[in-house]
Amino acid sequence: MSDTESVVLTGVHGSIAQEIFGAKSGKNHHLVFRSFQASSHLLKATIEVGIPVIEQLGKETIELFKQGNFEGFADDGVPDEYILENFNSEIHERIKGYVFRHLVIDFLITELLDRQIMFANYPRLMGAELLPGPKMLFHFDVSMSDSVELKEWKLFLFKLPKRKRYKDLDKQVEQFLEAQTAVLAGQNMQKIEEDDWVCFDATLIDRRCEVLDANFTSRFWLRANGRGLQEQFSAMFAGHAVGDQFTTNNFDFDETQHEIDGKRYNFLINIKGVIKGNALSMDLFKTTFRLKNKVEVHGKLMEVFSYRNDISQRKMIIEELFHLLLTKHRFEVAKHLVLRRVEDLLVSLMKQPDYQVYKSQKDFFLQVEQLAEKQLKEEIIIDQIAYSEGIAVDFKDMQHYLHLFNNKRLREFVYFKSLIEKIDELEAPINANILAQAVLREKVLNHIIYTLTH
Repeated sequence: MSDTESVVLTGVHGSIAQEIFGAKSGKNHHLVFRSFQASSHLLKATIEVGIPVIEQLGKETIELFKQGNFEGFADDGVPDEYILENFNSEIHERIKGYVFRHLVIDFLITELLDRQIMFANYPRLMGAELLPGPKMLFHFDVSMSDSVELKEWKLFLFKLPKRKRYKDLDKQVEQFLEAQTAVLAGQNMQKIEEDDWVCFDATLIDRRCEVLDANFTSRFWLRANGRGLQEQFSAMFAGHAVGDQFTTNNFDFDETQHEIDGKRYNFLINIKGVIKGNALSMDLFKTTFRLKNKVEVHGKLMEVFSYRNDISQRKMIIEELFHLLLTKHRFEVAKHLVLRRVEDLLVSLMKQPDYQVYKSQKDFFLQVEQLAEKQLKEEIIIDQIAYSEGIAVDFKDMQHYLHLFNNKRLREFVYFKSLIEKIDELEAPINANILAQAVLREKVLNHIIYTLTH
């Protein structure tokens, strides 16, 4: 696109939108994506939230702020004008927080993926504004990477690194399978229990528990472990099962909001799926890696039991695979993309207890920069293959990905982590589309390994 060219598209479309966002034809027709390429590596994107959404949300938010006792006014007799005059800034912030967290994030990521935009790092919110109408605009900077001209990668010669031939390892795998099978046996696969992953839709409703509009539905995942997750979210799902619906006013999780007591939106929660969180699901594991029988399951698990120099066979396979792909496809990554990733890595490293020890090393920052460049190159080649192969993500892929976080051994299979750290220890539910990019990359990685080894 040129500097002046603008792309306008209303609505969510494509397989990713249908499966992850839960979109139907015509859904989110009040959200508009516009963009122009400001430079070779920078896309300026704007999400416009249309008048009907802001008007409906504004009316409902005003009703929230009417709750309580106001001197000089009878119950339910407080005029809108009084609320707007006294709480205008709070209402504006509440509307902005809801729209951004529940609607805009999902829509932005969906559009970037469906348009096959090669974006590196996470889009940055540069500002939000409320315009007459009323309508709201959210402005993002999207860092873009260069496209890579793919060679016939399916014809590349690739040999799996050999596993260690210790009989004890085979016995460990067999014991692991037996233990996992025993844990899963007898469990209710539909009922939510501690440590389970829960997928649910949250729809904004009014004080009469009526749905305002289909546009106010968003999809989330959470892990109901009661540890890192705030107690309010864990408690909501206790005792529920797939297909259950319930209402709650305890689903505000925007940390930027300075909540006034009792001023909470009401939501209809619809539970869409559950992944048992404390055991290996043979069905999910087999479909994730396209395994046909117990022998292949045993062989795949061996990848995370066989270690050489403290590196699992699984990690060795991935490292050698990327060495092959990046040797055949030589390209450079823009310096500012690397520096942005360095910032993200440093934020993550600062949370580690040994950060000061790492930082004291002479070549610390050089190593961080090299890691940033390595990550970006791997992501770029994976994204390029994803788009060229037409690979998309659906609900099952989400299940496959999150299921691997159920066990320390299984986590070794996950290479591309979500942009959110400690995915199973979050303080709030995760928007489905925030996971989408990592899930897509993981699916493509497994597709490449399968293709080159079968």
